[in-house]
Amino acid sequence: MVRRVATLYASVLVMLMMLTWVFLSMRSVMDIGGSCGSGGPYVVANPCPDHVALFMTLGIPVMLLSAFLGSAVAVGLGAPTLLLPMWWLLFGSLGWNFLDYGLFQGDVVWGWVVCGVMFELMALPALLISLPWGWAGPARLAARSEPVTSGTTGGSARWVLAYVLLGALGAALGWWTFVSWT
Repeated sequence: MVRRVATLYASVLVMLMMLTWVFLSMRSVMDIGGSCGSGGPYVVANPCPDHVALFMTLGIPVMLLSAFLGSAVAVGLGAPTLLLPMWWLLFGSLGWNFLDYGLFQGDVVWGWVVCGVMFELMALPALLISLPWGWAGPARLAARSEPVTSGTTGGSARWVLAYVLLGALGAALGWWTFVSWT
């Protein structure tokens, strides 16, 4: 049991660390105009910042693996899974980047605003399902005969509190490593 809880907690921490890397890498690319390239046979107008390739190449796959591993362990423990929070945190945070750079960093850039709205709309269903009352509202909870302790629609406050605290630590570690290594 201790090993499974430790694996779940490590998955939450790593998932948020990787999500932070992806978030900050996207901002680095947006800082130089929103596109870049490195290497290959073509002349590159905007070379990518040195760290972006590493952080993106590791960030997305490791984030996904952490979410899948953590979710598999969470199901066995009766804890909320990590897949829906990963979904809405990823698309919500990247959508925020688009909206921030499209609306608040000088001139309005409608292409980024549209992308930001689309990303937020992609995040919304996962967020709504993740809420304690879930997608269908309180009627769905009332129809359940067993207590809500597993899956993505509920869980005890201790799991949620642990996820929030470990997620904050993972985001802080992600921020620190990104800034330190760049």
